[in-house]
Amino acid sequence: LLVGFGAGVQSGCQEIRTNCMNSKKLPFLAVLLVLVSCKSYTEREQTNYEYHDIDTSATQEIEPLIAITNEEYLQFGSNVAYVNIQGDTIIPFGNFAYFGTDTLNFFANVLLHPNDSIYGRWVGIDRNEHILFDLVSFDNGPDYFEEGLTRVLRNGKMGYANEKGEVVIPCQYAFAKWFDNGVAEVTFEAKEYQDMDGHSRVVSDSWFEIDKQGNRIKTP
Repeated sequence: LLVGFGAGVQSGCQEIRTNCMNSKKLPFLAVLLVLVSCKSYTEREQTNYEYHDIDTSATQEIEPLIAITNEEYLQFGSNVAYVNIQGDTIIPFGNFAYFGTDTLNFFANVLLHPNDSIYGRWVGIDRNEHILFDLVSFDNGPDYFEEGLTRVLRNGKMGYANEKGEVVIPCQYAFAKWFDNGVAEVTFEAKEYQDMDGHSRVVSDSWFEIDKQGNRIKTP
C-alpha cells in the first residue's frame, strides 16, 4: 500500500484513508504517515472586490425592514426582498436570496442571486444594497456573533464587524478566531486544509492575541 501511494495522492487519498481506518493489520505509524501525506492545503481566493463602509450616521435607530419572498416559503436560498412597515419595497427582488436575516436593522446577510440558476457570494449588505463584506462560513451558514463581534472577509482577509455592520477591526488577517473574554487569536500567515470529516482546519506558527480595539496584546 505504501509503495504505490506516491503516484496518486490526490485521486486515491479518500480510498486509502478508508482502507487504513478499517485495517487492523496496518501498523499505527503507517496509518499516520498516509494520513499526513494526504493533507492537502487550500488557497483562499484572491479577489479585488469593492466594499462599502456603512454610513455611521445611519447606525442610529431607524425603521426596520422585513424580509419577504415571492416563493411559497421564506427559506435559505429563496428570492428575497425587504420592505418597510408600510409595505414599501426598499430592496427589490432580483439580486439577492435569503440567508437568515428576517429583519434588516442595519445590515442583512444574503446570497448574491442574479438569476434563478446562480447563487453567488455570501455577503452582508446595507439597506442601500451596498456590499459591506463577505461572510465567514461556519457550520454551513454565516458566522455568529461572539461578544458583539462577528468575523468577516474583505478580499480574502479576515477582520471583525459589529452588530451595526461596521468593520471595527480591519480585514487584514489570514485567519482570525472568535473573541473570548475580550481576547482573540489572529495570524497574518496561515494554511487551511480539510480533515478526514470534511471540516476546515487552520494551522499557523505565528498566532498572536488582540483586544477588541484591534490592539496587539504583548505577552510577557
